[in-house]
Amino acid sequence: MGRVLLWQSAFAIIIALIAVLIGGVPSGIAAILAGLCCVIPNVCFFAGLFLAQKIFHKIIPATFFVMEFLKIAISILLVILAFWFYRDIKWIAFIVSYILILKSYILLLLKLKS
Repeated sequence: MGRVLLWQSAFAIIIALIAVLIGGVPSGIAAILAGLCCVIPNVCFFAGLFLAQKIFHKIIPATFFVMEFLKIAISILLVILAFWFYRDIKWIAFIVSYILILKSYILLLLKLKS
């Protein structure tokens, strides 16, 4: 679980650096905000599963679904807050970064298979 979070965080930083080179500082900030909107909900999800495992000594399916719902709700809230508090956000940089960071686990899966 920690490997996925590390991978997503590193990927978010790399995408932000590329966004700065392509679109300037506002694009880099948008990419970092997109990365935070992906990584923070995953941290909450994994922390909830970890705590549930420590409390119940196993992961109950209901816990998984509740944590997944919370992850989606937190992600939506963070996206709304990002657009609310940072008015100069570059939409295209945010959306592209968000999608790339969300799908970065595919690269981790490919790396694990080889």
